[in-house]
Order: sequence, then C-alpha cells, then structure tokens
Amino acid sequence: MKYHIQTYGCAMNTSDSERIASVLERLGYEKAADGKEANMLIFNTCSVKQKAEDRVLGLRRQLADLKKTKQDLQVAITGCMVSKTSTEHDEKHDQLLRRMPELDIAFRIEDVAKLPKLMKKVDPSLEYKDELDEGTLENYFKIIPKKATKFSVFVPIMTGCDKFCTYCIVPFTRGREYSRDFTDIIEECKRHVEEGAVEITLVGQTVNSYGLSFNDKKSGKFEKFGSSPFSTLLREVDKLSENGLKRLRFTSPHPRDFTDELIGSMAALKTICPYFHMPVQSGDDRTLRRMNRNYKTAEYIEIVKKIKSAMPDCAISTDIIVGFCGETDEEYENTYNMYKEMEWDMCFLSRYSPRKGTYSEKKLKDDIPHELKAKRWHHMNKLLLECAEKSHKKYIGQTLKVLVTHINGNKRIGRSRAFKEVQFESDKDLTGQIIDVKITKAGIFHLEGERK
Repeated sequence: MKYHIQTYGCAMNTSDSERIASVLERLGYEKAADGKEANMLIFNTCSVKQKAEDRVLGLRRQLADLKKTKQDLQVAITGCMVSKTSTEHDEKHDQLLRRMPELDIAFRIEDVAKLPKLMKKVDPSLEYKDELDEGTLENYFKIIPKKATKFSVFVPIMTGCDKFCTYCIVPFTRGREYSRDFTDIIEECKRHVEEGAVEITLVGQTVNSYGLSFNDKKSGKFEKFGSSPFSTLLREVDKLSENGLKRLRFTSPHPRDFTDELIGSMAALKTICPYFHMPVQSGDDRTLRRMNRNYKTAEYIEIVKKIKSAMPDCAISTDIIVGFCGETDEEYENTYNMYKEMEWDMCFLSRYSPRKGTYSEKKLKDDIPHELKAKRWHHMNKLLLECAEKSHKKYIGQTLKVLVTHINGNKRIGRSRAFKEVQFESDKDLTGQIIDVKITKAGIFHLEGERK
C-alpha cells in the first residue's frame, strides 16, 4: 500500500504533511512516487486565497479518472479548507464531501490521529501493519514527523489564529490560537538536533504571538515566561548551538506582536538567522483598517528600523495585496511609496480576490475592476524586481555560508543565513552541508558563486 500527499500553502502545511506521513507509515504505507501510484491520496490544502481553493476543486475530473482505474483508491482532504472531520459515510459530513463526491474523507489537521479510523470506515477490509498507540497520536503536536530532510526541519509551536483579518478564512478553518507546550517544543528540537538537524524553523500562523492568545492566558501555562513567551522560547532553542544547531528561523510573525524584547533577544542569539518574513499587506492606514490589521504603517516602519538597527545585515520580505476593497488611487500610491522607502528584499504580491466566508466577502464591496488590479500589480511588480535585484547586488564579492539543500545537474543549490538562494558548481554531493561560497553574480531571484 502506498500514499501520496499533495501539499499546498505555507511552511505550516509542510510541517503538517510530515505528521500525516508519519501516521500513514506507522500503518504500513510506503511513499509513492506520485498520485497515480498511490492507494491513499491526501490533499493538504491552503485557503488563504480563493484561487488556492478553486485549484483543488478543479481536480474533480482527474480524481474521477483515477478512481476508475484504481478501485481501492481512497482520497482525503485536510488543511485550511476543512471545517469538519468526517467521511461520506457519516450522517453529517463536511460540505467539501458534497461539493467533491470524489473525496472519501475530510479531516481537520488537529484530528490526524483519527485518520486510521476514518480510512477503516470507508473500507472495513483494510488491514494495518501496526495497531497504533492512540495515546501517542491523540495529541497532534506529539506525533513524530516523517522529516523530508534530517538537516533542516520544521517544528510547529502553535495552531490557529486570533487576528481575524477581514480577507482571511484561517481563524474559521484552523480555529482560535492555541500554543504548544513549551517543554514539548524543546524536546522535539533536541531530538531533531540529535538526529542531525543543523537548521530549525519554528512555524505557526502568527508565530510570535506564542503564549499570548486568550486560550493560552486562560490556561495559565505561559505566565512564568513573562510578556514575551516567544522570546523565552527562542533563547532556550538557541542553547542547542552547544549540541550542533547552526541556524534558527521562524515564520510568519505578525507586526502587532513584534516587541522590543523580541528584537533584543534575536540580536543576542547565536543561531538566529538575519531574515524575517513580516507581512505588511498595505502601505495605507485606511486600507489597513478595512483589513483589520490593527497597526499603522508608521508602526510597521518603526519595527523594521529597530530590527535593522539591532541586526544591520538583516533581510526582510513581506506580503502585499493590491486592489483590496475600496482601494483608491491615493491608497495604492501610499503602498507603492512605502515599498520604495522600505526596499524589501522580496515580496509575495497578490491581487485581492474575495474569499468565501470572510468578512470582506460578506460586508465589503469588491469594487476594484480586474483591469485596474492587474495594472497596479504589474506596476508594483516592476518595483519589486528592481528592489530584489538591488538587494542581491550588494552581496557580490561577499562570502556567504550556504546550507546546500538540493542538486540540479552540476549545480548545488542552497540558502544563505539571510535566506538568499545561492547556486554554485561542484562535482560533490554536499547536500546538508554548510559551504562557504564567494558570490560572483546577482540575479533577481538568486545569487551565483564559487566554492571557497
């Protein structure tokens, strides 16, 4: 029996897929080369944008054809699109199972421990290699992941979101913020380092609000960590440098929770990497209010200034939405001018599209014509490319430490501490090693160099 997991979305989804794979392999399944070989096909979805959901819904014909050729194929869906854990055999099942009858199972990622029982409900004849320890799998966070690599790993520290941005469905699909036990996180990080990890990325929907949510405060478990439990967590993980940890990253922070204590802690740590992805979404205060982002552009700029003062070599990327409901020419120009001032290293730029079920879809008018959204996107994207190339050119002549992640022909490809993609030639594998590379050429999206 073989499985295939198709993962969409962010680093959190990638981490979730590693836990799903762990559950399936404990059942005796092996990883398939692709979906056509699989007996169990799982879609781990993202629904931040309507287009991401539409892409999954558009797979109906392909799934129907697969089911015709493979009678024992089970198809499951999880991630941000799923609101209820169920199967087609339940009296009340997730609406996705009605919209996509080719699906057999829908499960919330927090309920991945229930997956074996759901599979058995669909096909009672299934026989598993092992009986699972329900106590171990009951807690999603306690599942030991099937890591894609041993040298670079993701560690989830929280789930859900309390921010309720008007364009985002995540708080309704993932639920409210809930932070993972502090000791459990440290123990998992220790285990990864013992198994060869040199880079750890802590992940969550708004990772720097760790320990601060209503649920967290109600539990009382995080009071002893002060006003910034996330800072305390970073300092504790950083101690693993004595055991071999070289790099510590996290994604994605929210500007509202980027405190002075957090910035001071980061600057003092040995392993923290000088790169942060901090979404701004708009450079206009009126637009930010309609988005319910709960900060002003001046506050965001001040945070970035503090970060760069404490960590001068820091690279910062962001997210921007153009064409949000009611965005005037002036509001767009304010965002464009903010980009010119900030000169972000990279930006994930998108055009607003209404996401069903969100406040903006229900209460705000999507009144920016498609053509104008496209015009603004192309205008902003041109600036994005100019700033990215300018950012990369400053690295020419520098020697960067590159963690090699994969191979393409005779090229070795990896990331610098500032998360810049670096390519260089070598006849050795080098995957998982940190190599000194002198930068000789700067492109828009990557750097090229020679091994020192």
